[in-house]
Amino acid sequence: MKRAALYCRVSTVDQHPETQLGELRQFAAHKGYQVVGEYTDHGFSGTKARRPELDRMLDDARRHRFDVLLVWSCDRLGWEHAYRSIFP
Repeated sequence: MKRAALYCRVSTVDQHPETQLGELRQFAAHKGYQVVGEYTDHGFSGTKARRPELDRMLDDARRHRFDVLLVWSCDRLGWEHAYRSIFP
């Protein structure tokens, strides 16, 4: 069984990450993935390179703590910054 991590980001404090997380959990269950971590940055812009949960997720990825990363949309990562962190 593949180990999955879920990453969620909402830009403002009045948004609710549970919408994204619910869909990600459902997708993981459908694929038969074991969710081993959830990372949620609440109130952070995608243009910020440093976000507490993104940093923690990247650290766990480097330590091979999960096999797949599920995100509701690639723009939740802010790919420009995340891509450089994973693939320098």
